[in-house]
Amino acid sequence: MSFILTIRERSHSWAGRPPVRTEHATQIAAEAELLDYVRRNWDAEVGTEPPNDSAEMIQEYFSDVLESYEIAERQQPRGS
Repeated sequence: MSFILTIRERSHSWAGRPPVRTEHATQIAAEAELLDYVRRNWDAEVGTEPPNDSAEMIQEYFSDVLESYEIAERQQPRGS
């Protein structure tokens, strides 16, 4: 079983680019990648001091930017 992290723009495409998708062995690994993504982009996108709490940081980031995210279990093809 693996998990797919998908980050996409909410109201328009990234100049024709598809959403960013990464595959992770566990949900915890996908959540860690999401937090790393938010930390890397915080200053450029939000510009304020980030909260100390990771969950609060993620929530605040995605409420301020025109992006959304999803972590979903990867579906295995039928017959596998």
